[in-house]
This record gives sequence, structure tokens and C-alpha cells, in this order.
Amino acid sequence: MAQQPNEKELLKLQIQAYEFYAGLIDRAVTAGAHEAVMPKWDEQRAVEYKRLADQLRERLAEIEREESAAEAPAAR
Repeated sequence: MAQQPNEKELLKLQIQAYEFYAGLIDRAVTAGAHEAVMPKWDEQRAVEYKRLADQLRERLAEIEREESAAEAPAAR
């Protein structure tokens, strides 16, 4: 049975997904798709996905800092 991904791996996957969809929306909206009605896909949705990816990156960095601090020997 496959091992469950840890929080860091999940965050990395979520970041990739949000960046993918933000890029997809940007391309759809800026490539002349303004004539098409896309009620849930607009510039604001892409910005929101980018913001979510940034928040996840911050959490990932926080986890990595915590891991580094835990691995570092105690200075005395």
C-alpha cells in the first residue's frame, strides 16, 4: 500500500495545482476569450489562486524552518 504524503508534500502538490489553474485562467482570459462567458473563470479567480499558492508557500517555508530548527544541534 502506498504511503500517505506528509504535509510538506501535500502543500507542494497544492501549490502546483493552484499555479497550474492560475496560469490556465490567465491564458484563457488574456488570449481573446473575453467573448466567451466563463462565470467562474475571470482575472479575479486567477489572482485568488495565485494568492492561495503564495499562502501555501509561506506555510511550506514555515514547516521547513521548524524542521531545520529541530535538526540543528542546540548551541550552548
